This record gives sequence, structure tokens and C-alpha cells, in this order.
Amino acid sequence: MFLRLPQPLFRAAFVVAVILVFILTMMPLPAQISVVSNQDKFEHAIAFCVLMLTGWSGWPARAPRIAAGLVAYGLLIEICQQTLTTNRYGEALDWLADSLGIAIGLGLIRLLTVRQRAAH
Repeated sequence: MFLRLPQPLFRAAFVVAVILVFILTMMPLPAQISVVSNQDKFEHAIAFCVLMLTGWSGWPARAPRIAAGLVAYGLLIEICQQTLTTNRYGEALDWLADSLGIAIGLGLIRLLTVRQRAAH
């Protein structure tokens, strides 16, 4: 675990974050100021990287399962946006950005665990 906080706190934060991400992705899209092109793809990647790290912090031995669940969750969001909303649409590139964020999170986890093992 990369922070010295109790696992139940990370578990609760992960569950709340997953619910919050779903709610935010189903809401009407607010007007945004774009700083870079495809900014939303960066936002997707960052959000899913944070979800991955938070989930791993709550369940350190389950990183592969958390990653697989988050990939499926990203797909579910895109399907729900396409089918359940009138103001959003599902986009394969968003799902790819989610998956990239998860992969980055897994890479950071690997780096952190290698460093922790080296320190002990």
C-alpha cells in the first residue's frame, strides 16, 4: 500500500468513487473549457488510474481482479451513456482511455511494490 492509511478507509473511498464516477458520467455534460485537444481522454485515464490505485490500496492482493473489474466498469459506463441518456453517448475511445489509465495504475503499482521490496 502506498499510503499508511487503514485498508477499510481505502475500500470505502473506492466504493464511493465508483458510485460517484457513475453518477457524474450519467449527468448532463456541463460546458467545459478545453486546455488541450482530447482533454476528456486525459480525464478518463486519470480517473481510472486513481480508481485503480484506490482499489489496490483497499485490496492489495487483488490488483488483477480490480483491473479487470474496472475495464468492465468502463465498458458498462459507455453502454449506459449510449442507451440510458439522451445527452451523452458511448465512445470506444473513452473506454480505451479508461483502460490506459488502469494500465498506468498497474504500472505504478508494480513500481511501488518493487520499491517496497527493495527497501525491506
